[in-house]
Parts: sequence; C-alpha cells; structure tokens
Amino acid sequence: MQSGEKMIKREMPFSEAVIKKYVGDGEIEFVNYMPRSKSGARDLEIKAIYDDGTRKIIVLHDYAVNVQGEEIEVRGFSGKEERNEEIRRLYSEKNLSQVFLANFFGMSQPAISIIINKK
Repeated sequence: MQSGEKMIKREMPFSEAVIKKYVGDGEIEFVNYMPRSKSGARDLEIKAIYDDGTRKIIVLHDYAVNVQGEEIEVRGFSGKEERNEEIRRLYSEKNLSQVFLANFFGMSQPAISIIINKK
C-alpha cells in the first residue's frame, strides 16, 4: 500500500473500494481532500498515473446519500498561455483546488493563484 493510500484510509470518508472503482488499475500519485468544496460536498481530488504513462484527474464527491465520481478531462496545450488558460478552466469550471492544480502542473500554489487571478 502506498503512503497516499494510507492517508486516505486514515483521514478520508471514502472507502478503498469506492476509490478503486474510479481509479481502476492506476497508481495514486497525489490526493487532496476537501471537507467542504465549492459545491458543498466533501471532495477527494486524485491524481493517478497508468501503465501507459498517462495521468488522469478523478474527483469523488460525497453528497451524504451517495458518492459520485468523475474523470476530469485535461485539454492539451502548447505553451505557457494555453497552459494558463487550462489551469483557469479547471479551477473555474471543474472546481479543482489551487493545491491540487499546483501539484498536477508541477507548480507552487501561489503561482497557481497568480494565474487564476490574472485579469
């Protein structure tokens, strides 16, 4: 069991079975638990890597009566401006946290904040 998975077991309200259902055979690289997301649900943001080298973002939403999962599409980009547009889209449309986006894109959270708040 990976260290990220140990953290999930101890602190997250999501069972291993539910996480496995959505992650499949991917390996969890990073998780970010939000006890109160923008939607009001408890969310678990997951960064997973697969044998073919692809990464996926999976978000689990705990709505108290059920848990729903979704795979978030990351659109391709070339260059800094397109990357920044994708970061803004993922933050505003998909409600991903700045902490998660920083990890996913290999940046600091303050750098993500600057990108998001650019007018």
